[in-house]
Amino acid sequence: MVVVVSGLKKYNFMDTPPTISVIIPTWNSAHTLAATITSCLNQTYSPLEILVCDDGSTDESRSIVEQFADPKVQWVSGEHSGTPGVPRNTGMQLAQGEWLAICDSDDTWLPEKLEKQMAAAVKYSCDAVCANAFIKINTDTTSKKVSQWNKPTLSFANLLKTNNIVCSSAMIHSSLYKKLGGFSEIVEYGSFADYIYWLRIATSTRFAFVNEPLIIYDDHPLTSMRSTALSNETIQNKVFNDFIKNNNPSIFTLMVRVKQSVLLIKKILKNSIKYLYKNE
Repeated sequence: MVVVVSGLKKYNFMDTPPTISVIIPTWNSAHTLAATITSCLNQTYSPLEILVCDDGSTDESRSIVEQFADPKVQWVSGEHSGTPGVPRNTGMQLAQGEWLAICDSDDTWLPEKLEKQMAAAVKYSCDAVCANAFIKINTDTTSKKVSQWNKPTLSFANLLKTNNIVCSSAMIHSSLYKKLGGFSEIVEYGSFADYIYWLRIATSTRFAFVNEPLIIYDDHPLTSMRSTALSNETIQNKVFNDFIKNNNPSIFTLMVRVKQSVLLIKKILKNSIKYLYKNE
């Protein structure tokens, strides 16, 4: 394996390379967890630590983690919450690295994932970075990419149109977590919580985007936001309302009042029209 320093010299990094904490949220993922951890260990840019943060698993997940001899791999126990936001936030809170990288327990990384993303973050002066991914359906990895985005960065305005960030590709500077907090822990939001969090991050920095598949993304029909039956408009409304509510409550309150006023006006007009027709 290439050591960290050689990777840094390749991209002209500073003498002291930034440290990266990998956070793997997991719940009953014994069948995929070993592959995920192995892919995180086999990086050309070696992470400081790999925190496997449990959400109350009842399978063999813990014993699988404890079989890894590398002290970087740590098991973090947790009670079942029903949302990946809780174990992700636990890991982000415990992490010691300067950068925080998320990898869901059914996804895997290609070996140069961290190295190429760190290079992009430095090149474009971004405190957040993501990459494209190959889609895996069932057990088959396809040549299809998740995102069609082809520019080197993603802004808040870009993300408002659609979510081009695969969670297992995302890496943020730890200062953003300290400033903005973590993922939503509302169970009903499901995978929409990712999108909400990227919007919050994008209010403070652009995302550098590596337009190269560096992740193998398990597009499971029960968990994928991209395979949901909800329309894009429904998704955008849900996400935008939560974003405004949590980032600018005064604007959210104003929006609610305006909406209530519009509904009241519509009701008055409807009743007035009925009255006029009735008395003609």
